[in-house]
Amino acid sequence: MRRFIRFVAISLGVLLALCAAGVIVGTLVTDYQYEGSVKSISKKLATVAVSSPQIVWDADLHPYGFSEGDFDSPYLDYTAPSTVAISGSVAAVTFQKSSYAGNQLVQDIHLVTLSIKDGAVLKNTQWPRQGPLGLSPGIFCCTKNNEFYAYDDGWLLIKNGEVIGKQKTNPVGPNTQQIKVTLGSSNRPTTIEIAHEDGSKSTLQTDCGLVHTSFLSKERFVMIGCNVLSVIGTDGHILFSDSFADEGLKGLHFGGRTSDGSKFIISVTSYRPGDPPSLTDEWLVIYDTEKQGAAFAVKSGPLPYQQSQTALSADGKYLLVGSGGHVELLDIRE
Repeated sequence: MRRFIRFVAISLGVLLALCAAGVIVGTLVTDYQYEGSVKSISKKLATVAVSSPQIVWDADLHPYGFSEGDFDSPYLDYTAPSTVAISGSVAAVTFQKSSYAGNQLVQDIHLVTLSIKDGAVLKNTQWPRQGPLGLSPGIFCCTKNNEFYAYDDGWLLIKNGEVIGKQKTNPVGPNTQQIKVTLGSSNRPTTIEIAHEDGSKSTLQTDCGLVHTSFLSKERFVMIGCNVLSVIGTDGHILFSDSFADEGLKGLHFGGRTSDGSKFIISVTSYRPGDPPSLTDEWLVIYDTEKQGAAFAVKSGPLPYQQSQTALSADGKYLLVGSGGHVELLDIRE
């Protein structure tokens, strides 16, 4: 009996030691893969990366009601670009802040406008949430009168930083060109159908099962999927592509464009594997459609929750970046 107990104890000890060794090896492999991913992305962007970007100004949004809670975070990968905008002389940022009135959740929408020249706050406006709770507000530039407009359960007209009206239709008019994405899977491709203004259609297919598209202009759009971005003409022909497929676990997200679509932002993110994966690095990369490649890159700091708020000035000379409750204006002129 003693021999049996001793055998069981030794066996359990060996098993625990093997499990511990497996965990250590797995952690080392994960760290090695992560470090390799970061080094590979850094190497790829080395020719366009700027280590010390020229910061024109840095504005702290906390005194104006900014909340850093994840529930109210504007740093979501599907909403971040629509929460900041730039006109000729004014920058705008919008966010929401939640509170409880008894057992009732209340959300207020904040709109802060700042001077492009020095970052001085021009106006801080807030109003109670009209749309569904948890839906991030959006701010956009610009109407034909060069005024911002917003969305919150309807289109809001903004003048001098204040809401002056609301309507059901988009104040800049609908885009008659539409992109329909029929997602694929590992066994079938994704189909992209482009409906043109004259009623005709163009189609293309990609082997990636999950893609996202964003218009750059009436003639071009960008497609992102499987760690590859492609600029595509609305005739369905690919103008150029850039791949991060060999750089490990990461994500590519659209971050905004210039008014003519000649330049656009891609957020390149690297994650440390886990459940859930944790964001460890973000690069903001400016692509130039005429040069057909990356023209500028800067590493984010502090890191956002998922994606930094970003917007480009109409001429592509300035980059507006929001993260950590601050918004910065960067001079990215070559």
